[in-house]
Amino acid sequence: MMKNKWIAILLIAVLAILPGTFSLMVPPKVEAQTVSASTTTHSWQVSFTEAIKESKITDDNVYVTNSKNKKVPATITLGDDKKTLIISDLAPGSYKLHVNKEAFARSGTKTASQVIPFTIIEKLEAVKSEKELQQYFEALLANHSQKELDYETSVEMASSEDKASAKDASTTNNQVEGVEEGDIVVVKDDFIYAVKDQSITVVDAKDPKNLKLATTIKLKGSQYISKLALYNNLLIAIGDEYLEKAATSMSTATLYDISNPKNPKFIREVGQEGYLQDIRITNDTLYLIGNMYPNYWMLREQKVPDLKPKTFDSLEGKEYKSLPLEKISILPNTMDGTYSLITAIDLKNGAKTTANTKGYLGGSSGLYMSENALYLTTPIYDGSPAVPAAGRITDMIWMPRTTDTQVFKWNVDGTAMNFVGTTKVKGSVLNQYSMDEYEGNFRIVTTEGNMWDEQNISRNHLFILDKNLQQLGAVKDLAPGEKVYSARFMGEKAYVVTFKQVDPLFVIDVANPKNPTVLGELKIPGFSNYLHPLDDTHLIGIGYDTEQRYDANSKRNFTVTTNMKMSLFDVSDFQNPKEQSSVKIGGKGSYSDVQYNPKALFRNPEYNYFGFPVVLYEAGKGDEIVYKGQGAQIYEITADKGIVLKGNIINESTGEQYENWEQLVQRVVYIDDALYTVARNEVKSYRLKDFKQLDTLTIK
Repeated sequence: MMKNKWIAILLIAVLAILPGTFSLMVPPKVEAQTVSASTTTHSWQVSFTEAIKESKITDDNVYVTNSKNKKVPATITLGDDKKTLIISDLAPGSYKLHVNKEAFARSGTKTASQVIPFTIIEKLEAVKSEKELQQYFEALLANHSQKELDYETSVEMASSEDKASAKDASTTNNQVEGVEEGDIVVVKDDFIYAVKDQSITVVDAKDPKNLKLATTIKLKGSQYISKLALYNNLLIAIGDEYLEKAATSMSTATLYDISNPKNPKFIREVGQEGYLQDIRITNDTLYLIGNMYPNYWMLREQKVPDLKPKTFDSLEGKEYKSLPLEKISILPNTMDGTYSLITAIDLKNGAKTTANTKGYLGGSSGLYMSENALYLTTPIYDGSPAVPAAGRITDMIWMPRTTDTQVFKWNVDGTAMNFVGTTKVKGSVLNQYSMDEYEGNFRIVTTEGNMWDEQNISRNHLFILDKNLQQLGAVKDLAPGEKVYSARFMGEKAYVVTFKQVDPLFVIDVANPKNPTVLGELKIPGFSNYLHPLDDTHLIGIGYDTEQRYDANSKRNFTVTTNMKMSLFDVSDFQNPKEQSSVKIGGKGSYSDVQYNPKALFRNPEYNYFGFPVVLYEAGKGDEIVYKGQGAQIYEITADKGIVLKGNIINESTGEQYENWEQLVQRVVYIDDALYTVARNEVKSYRLKDFKQLDTLTIK
């Protein structure tokens, strides 16, 4: 599995060579590598074996003509390797790139001018036949073989919301209102549902002083659960299942009727091949979004495997079916051998009707979804190999680095998914909170480069794109030498935290999408991994404190993390944001899942409570850390009082060196006036107003 994953990453960085696209000249003449068509409205790229003089990229030496052989305006950029040309800002159509021999660094008698035809296509390319699908993967194999043969003389390049119950209870900390994301613990009607490997623990919490195990829902032995979600009286278990006979994995959604929580009824199971990125539920529809990597390497052995993803729906029988060709398309400007799969399931009427799966050739890793649109992102990798020893390919070390991000957009309406288009933005995206949709425009924050690369320092950008993914405005080159650690969009404002030695919090006005503007910044030690809105003018930041140390060997300062830290930022004066309040949590080595998984954040609006599971350590001798305890902490956070610790629900260490994994608090939830901590082997209840413990339920 890991082998395939790394092969996929490698292929992302390699531009596919389609035989017969144009004539190739053998060394020492100039050789070009590209694809004949770019299915995107934005750019097309070609790589040469000979370097190009940047000063010679003029209208006379390097230019584009249309189908009528007339010069057309285009943006032509020279890549960092000095051998790659990126042609952008062209409308759909057929073109030719002209590169006169004078543009090459060694324009000798054996160097010829280049005329390379290409096409810009703006729509999805449907796969029309099994033969065409096979040819797609054969092209990838040919390209991989060509790379092995020609590496010494050429440089490749990257081309409905659940109805609220009468009870006041915890909900999932979703990014977008009206778009459910699911979690490992969910609450409904005095019952707590928690994931435990291949089963779901259902806890009757009607009486917090007398917790009971209502039932345990057990899935198949080969099926593991990753998260749960609720929709009306449906409990949805999201997981993965390994099919030993087929030597592949399926991402699954198993639906239960929990009208009677003590006796859940199986309704349906839907699956798609591959591994899951995430799920979303909005407008009465469940979306499974994942990736699948077919074993097309068998084509080298003259075997013809089934290159189509498999799907499963228990309503249609017990067999796994290959996705029909009419459900498969090629995403613009991609050729990495991976499918992006999207399954949409209608949840109305007990989820017993439509399920629609579509496959798109072109993988993805990032995801953002609004109520009406789905955005997937994929990194575009670039890299330089080490020089082969004695020309041996096996001695090459290829170090990939993310340079840009490709964004794909679909408009969604129930189970209908309509592809809108694609674009590319500079830099890599951190996570879903670095993306947002507002009034039809898409906003994305990226980091370009590596903050440790002194030759080419990192820079951070914010881009605003319209409904067709055309750029409206941008803030570029923010905090040179640093990288984005967290971001949050709140309507007409964006908040971005970058870090290298200090933590600048940037406040950016995005009210005018054509002219986003940095209003102010705050520099403090440490950094925030997660930003959460308290109100319109206050943000909660959760991250780490840091300190500077000196390395006698390198004679340089370096930064290390110390304790966890939570801050309250006052941004009411946008030009002068302030850290209004802060608390230190534990010492060196302390951590919480909330740092990287916002689902772990506990929220109770009545008491203004915010909390999270936590494991506490403190600094010992030298670089040692000493275990102090595990549990959860609850804080009251208000604009008036700042941050105040209210509940310190910690099981202190009695000599243990490390935390107990089975007793680690995974989530903190509440129902009415009781708070519950949920671990793998126990659920504990507390009085919400003063955190007095009420009961413990042991789960075996």
